[in-house]
Amino acid sequence: MSDLDLYFAHQKTVQTIHGVTIRYRLALIGPTVTVVHSEIDETLPEHSVRITTGDAELIVDSASWIDRRDELDAHILTWLLDHIDLRAARPRPAARRYDELWMNAWREANPGRR
Repeated sequence: MSDLDLYFAHQKTVQTIHGVTIRYRLALIGPTVTVVHSEIDETLPEHSVRITTGDAELIVDSASWIDRRDELDAHILTWLLDHIDLRAARPRPAARRYDELWMNAWREANPGRR
């Protein structure tokens, strides 16, 4: 794999992860999720992304996910759902459009709440 291929794979990884976390933030006010990539934090391995929430941390190596963007999206979403306490979240007031997946997960974690 060329350096250019790895660069573009890393950019797609960063975009995918930010897409999942942005949909969370647009739908819910809840536990903090932080995303940092190796261009910002030099302590990370090259071409990697760190996601943290609470005490949990996931480091994603971009090279491992080349041509698997849909799988990465599902992997990140599953990891976040396993590590975010949605009972501590609430729907974002006056959101124009809620992400249905996040809202369904919130409703499941909070039966009886609106």
